[in-house]
Amino acid sequence: MPKHSAIAKKALENKAITKKQFDKLNPKLLDKVAAHNLEMQKKARKNPAKGGTKEVHKKMGKEAHKRGRPKSGTEVKVKK
Repeated sequence: MPKHSAIAKKALENKAITKKQFDKLNPKLLDKVAAHNLEMQKKARKNPAKGGTKEVHKKMGKEAHKRGRPKSGTEVKVKK
């Protein structure tokens, strides 16, 4: 039975890695995967926005007076 680090054990408790990963990966790789997945869990939103976030493309400059949908590279405003 290989020795597992505290990071790997914490990741397993927080369900950042699976039991299969914990058992099969070598310790060095397991530490990197566990650390990365724990970091991703921290960055994840706790409460998702109701109905998602809305993106509104606003045409700027010469594009502003043309008909049709905005081209790529236009200003994006996110409404919450």
